[in-house]
Amino acid sequence: MVLKKLMRNPISLLGLIILIGFVLVAIFAPKLAPPRDPEQPYMIPRYGYSSTPKPPVPEHPFGTTEGQYDIFYGIVWGTRTAFWVGLFVVGVSCAIGIIVGSIAGYYGGKFDEILMRIVDVFMSFPFLIAAVVITTILGRGLDKVMLAMVCFYWMGYARLVRGSILAIKEEEYILAAKACGVKDWQIIMKHVLPNSIFPVLVQASMNIGSVVITASGLSFLGVGAPQGYADWGQMISFGRNWLLGTPENAFAYWYTIVYPGLAIVLFVLAWNLVGDAFRDVLDPKMQS
Repeated sequence: MVLKKLMRNPISLLGLIILIGFVLVAIFAPKLAPPRDPEQPYMIPRYGYSSTPKPPVPEHPFGTTEGQYDIFYGIVWGTRTAFWVGLFVVGVSCAIGIIVGSIAGYYGGKFDEILMRIVDVFMSFPFLIAAVVITTILGRGLDKVMLAMVCFYWMGYARLVRGSILAIKEEEYILAAKACGVKDWQIIMKHVLPNSIFPVLVQASMNIGSVVITASGLSFLGVGAPQGYADWGQMISFGRNWLLGTPENAFAYWYTIVYPGLAIVLFVLAWNLVGDAFRDVLDPKMQS
């Protein structure tokens, strides 16, 4: 049934195909780009220390960056990094948002007032500035970036779940369950969440792409992945001094930006298209 719905929308199917491609790259990363040090597979191998990037050759099909980091290796293992960051941040943020939004929406009253004011406080901080401050205080590293992003990503899910539950909790089957003495947590788990969760799943699938862009941006600014770590944002950072090429050839070092940039664009596009597919499949209003 799900596959049939996807087949009706070629664009969503394209997104799924692209995403599967990234999944395969992540799974077979050790075969596609064997690590020089098996204990540190995410550290990009260097082939010299020249500050000038070198163009693609058979040994380095995507070329090398300044510092002679292999771009192909960084793209392949950066795919695993992208999945890890996106799924972890969105998964944890979604779990926190569902818990907070469920309590606020179902119980209402003071619970709703207090929790929503906490949400408002967190939402009042400019996200990027807050993330930079947290990572600066905690230190450089993807784990610090993910922690900072979780702290400022759960509020949207909480509001989304709360709004859905406010519309559902007055339905007759919910009132009947209360009248029969069913415990609140059972009502929430068995009746409320299953009927209000699909907007959260759609939002989560679309947010994975934006999470990866944000993490890449923080790495580009120098507060994300450590030096030499396989991360698409850092790969672009290695090429920022070579954006204008040379006076004779403006595109002399195009490969330092195009390959990691294309990886980010395709990854985000794939998740956005898959999010549209989830919406079409899970939204009862769009079912025929």
